[in-house]
This record gives sequence, C-alpha cells and structure tokens, in this order.
Amino acid sequence: MLDADYAARIDAVRRRAHGRWTELLGALGLDERMLKRKPMACPVCKDGVDRFQFTDKFGEGNYHCRKCGPGGGFKLLQACTGTDFHAALCAVEKALGTLPHTARSAEPSPEWMKKLAQRIWNEARPVTVGDAVDRYLRSRRLGLAAYPPSLRFHPALGYYRKEGEGKARKVAEYPAMLASVQSPQGLVTLHRTYLPDGCKLDAEDAKKLLSGGYVGASVQLAAATDELAVCEGIENGIAVLLATGKPVWCAMNAANLEKLWVPDTVRRLCIYGDNDAGTDFTGQASAYALARRARREPVPGGTRQVDVFIPRQPGSDWAEVWRQRQEGAQKEPRLHAA
Repeated sequence: MLDADYAARIDAVRRRAHGRWTELLGALGLDERMLKRKPMACPVCKDGVDRFQFTDKFGEGNYHCRKCGPGGGFKLLQACTGTDFHAALCAVEKALGTLPHTARSAEPSPEWMKKLAQRIWNEARPVTVGDAVDRYLRSRRLGLAAYPPSLRFHPALGYYRKEGEGKARKVAEYPAMLASVQSPQGLVTLHRTYLPDGCKLDAEDAKKLLSGGYVGASVQLAAATDELAVCEGIENGIAVLLATGKPVWCAMNAANLEKLWVPDTVRRLCIYGDNDAGTDFTGQASAYALARRARREPVPGGTRQVDVFIPRQPGSDWAEVWRQRQEGAQKEPRLHAA
C-alpha cells in the first residue's frame, strides 16, 4: 500500500498532467507517429502491426490496444522507455517542473549515471584466462581464446540492495563481469554479472543493468560489418559468436531486441531469438518485430536480407543449444554459420 504522501504526490501529478499528455510524452521522447494517433504495433504487449492507437481520449494519455486493452500515460511511458513507475513519475514531474527536491537528489541525472558507468568501467580490466569471468564462462562452455573489449573483469564491485523507498545500501563486494552497453553516441550504461568464486551469485538480481535509458543500445561483441547477428542475452551472443564467427550484438532482453539500432551498413541481419513457446512467445515476437522493422527500413543501396533463427526446443535459447552440442546431449541444427 502506498503511503499517504506518495499517493498525494501521484494524484497531484495526474491532475497537473491532465490534458497535457501529448505534449509531455513528446517532450519525453516518445515516437512522433504514435502521438499523431497513427495505428501501430503495441509498445506495451509488443504485438501486432496496427492494433495499438494513442488517443488521449480522456486527457489521461489514453491508448487502446486490441490485444492488451486500454491504458494511460504512465503505463505507456514505462513501456516505451523501459523504466519503472517511480522513474516515469519523476520524468513527468520534471517535464511539468514540479519534481520535488528530495526526488531530484534520489534520482541521479542520466549524465551523472553515464559518468558513474565510465568510472566503474575504468576500474575494471580486460578479461584474461583464469580470472573469475573466464572461469564462469568456461563453466558455461562459453570460454574464448581472446575476449572482446566490450567485456571486462571487475575484481571487487559493490553489490547494493534497496529496501522499500529507501536508498540502496552496499551489502558486499564481489568479482563481476561488466559489459559495455553502447549506442551510436557511445557508452550508455553497464550490464553487471556478480561472480563470487567464479560462479553466478545466488540472487534474483545477480545480473542487472546499472541504469535504464538504454533503448536501442547493445553490448557489441564485435564491430558490425555488412553482416550482423543479434540476440537477447550476452551468453546467447557468445554462443552465436563461437558457432558462426559472425559479429554479434546483444540487446539484453526481448523488449530492447525489437528496438535495437542497426547500422545502415548492415546488409544481412541474422536474428537469433529465444524459444518462449512454453510461455507467451515473447522471444519469437520480439525477433520477428525486429525483422519486420529491419526489412522495411530504407538503407542505401536497397533492402536488407533478414533471417530469423529460433531453437527447436520450447523454453531454450542459443546458449543452451551450444552447451548441449558441446556436451553431446542433443543434436540441434547448426547455428546457421552460412
């Protein structure tokens, strides 16, 4: 249950934002086509082509999707920016000019977070054979003779826990694998995997991003050429790199995969999606959403060749396929090196 002060804060923002959501969402960077009421794929359920429409019918940032139903400005902002409700609330308050002083100090600016990411990155060192990152990846059958510059080893990275609305508190330091998340403008944030004793930390947040705001960015395991392979997770990416030799970029999750920035120089895009047939097909849906966009995007010299690859086994991803191949537990088709 929300405390009274926080509930009052939310109510005040809703009242101030009423009738202004088109303006606010535009100022916060949402797609101009959406704000012009164009039917399009739903950014909330990540489905369809034209099932979603922003209407602002009641002045609350209203939208309707023929699959997941109606919603309002806060939910739409969260879906489009990959943030939680509190971050969306602060963003709207900032756009309205009403962000409380306490919230300003509690929510660091994107510039401050980028500086923090760069400082942590500078503390780390290249991954080498025998360190905690190498031992972890080899235990996953993902060891490399030489590791890409986008991965680093941090010998003692602070591990923080946040309880309720309070400030996060450092509870330990662990060795960690860092992955640099890049956009065309450079470093955006870091992905961290905590590795005590060369094993993944036994915690729900053993793998986590340093901050949000990474829409379209990726962990780039190799520079893109005229060909590029993309996938969700870093371990998936290393598996595809080992199996095919293609340059691979990792989106970190399905929601970001479909929004991934792909350079105009890429003429063949190979998308390695997860098989989420046992749940709600999120992996497949995101892979094909990216494929559809990449095929339609105009690029110099014509259209791209786009191929989508999904593992046969429901519930599996390409890192699992690679491990099974290495262990001889199951014969899976090649990871399409051609």
